[in-house]
Amino acid sequence: MSSDGRKLELVHCTQESLTLGHGVRVDASTLARTALDIVRGRGPFHADPLLLGVLDRGDLLPDWDDNWVVLEREWLRRLRLQALDILAERLARHNMPALALEAALASIRIEPLREYPHRAAVSAHLAEGNMIEALRHYEAFRQLLRTELGAEPSPWFTRKIPVKRRWRPRR
Repeated sequence: MSSDGRKLELVHCTQESLTLGHGVRVDASTLARTALDIVRGRGPFHADPLLLGVLDRGDLLPDWDDNWVVLEREWLRRLRLQALDILAERLARHNMPALALEAALASIRIEPLREYPHRAAVSAHLAEGNMIEALRHYEAFRQLLRTELGAEPSPWFTRKIPVKRRWRPRR
């Protein structure tokens, strides 16, 4: 039932087509529109508290392996990552480090080996004056890269860490 008491048609069928009924909303469409708006620089995104909730959702039809789904899922995943990275940067510029950190962590949950959101997370910790968390995050990322890829963070990221002697977490 719709909010005005009318019966809501979920699917509209004709002999030629099958479509969603009017008024049916799809999370993937909302996610794609929101992410595209962020990437294109539309809207006052630093002020909308619901944005992270829209962008921090699961993959499109994760158990399906049809070619069209795989392609759409990958497109939407990459779009989400780009939007979250941009959002983290904008939130940091608007002096909202806690929300910038949330956007960076959402991006990391999707793809943990990308350096950019880890740099954003470290920057957010530093903006909050939380050097210990910044160092802890850097070292955890460094260890992840070593374990998974046998690699190190970029020299640019390493120079961003404000101490000469790298902090080592206790074991």
